[in-house]
Amino acid sequence: MKKIIEILLVSMSMTAMVAVFVHANNVQLPDGTTFDFVYYEQQNPDVVQAIGNKPEDLANHYWFNGIQEGRLPFAGAKDVSASSVIALANDYRSKNGLGALAQDSVLMAAAQQRARELADSKSFAHTRPNGEMWTTVLKGHSLAHVAENLGRGQTSASSVIYAWQKSSSHNATLLDAKATKVGVGVAKGDDGQFYFCLIVSK
Repeated sequence: MKKIIEILLVSMSMTAMVAVFVHANNVQLPDGTTFDFVYYEQQNPDVVQAIGNKPEDLANHYWFNGIQEGRLPFAGAKDVSASSVIALANDYRSKNGLGALAQDSVLMAAAQQRARELADSKSFAHTRPNGEMWTTVLKGHSLAHVAENLGRGQTSASSVIYAWQKSSSHNATLLDAKATKVGVGVAKGDDGQFYFCLIVSK
């Protein structure tokens, strides 16, 4: 069956524990993904130093933090990190004669919050799960000319950028000449899908 990729233009810390099943060197995440905790331990000594090397703790770190940070669950896994999305977006802008977008901490936090709430609620709309407009995620911050791209179902940073490029409205956000700042969030739902959020502003 052909997988449907959905994208939509509109405008965290560990809070729960993931149920995992340990077998040999692998942990099975709730969505069925195999997580190689030995590989993760070897590749991320900073994580081990901070939280230890228990398979369950490492799996939870990946699920709630590692995805966003660009850490891989096993050797050869595809990169879905926020940093890669930003790098590819800026490379695309450069090829079109535009300046790079600067990563902004406020936008990064807002985009991650949006991605996480979409993944948790399985919603995919112009509004947040509580019915408010998406821009309320930026409440309390003075930002102008904001816009948001969402992606659901893509399996790599390159695939979500490609999907946005093929949509005129999403492409317009990537190539917005007025935009100077960017934030990107990535989260994985227990449905096995990645949810992406890119927010730009000036």
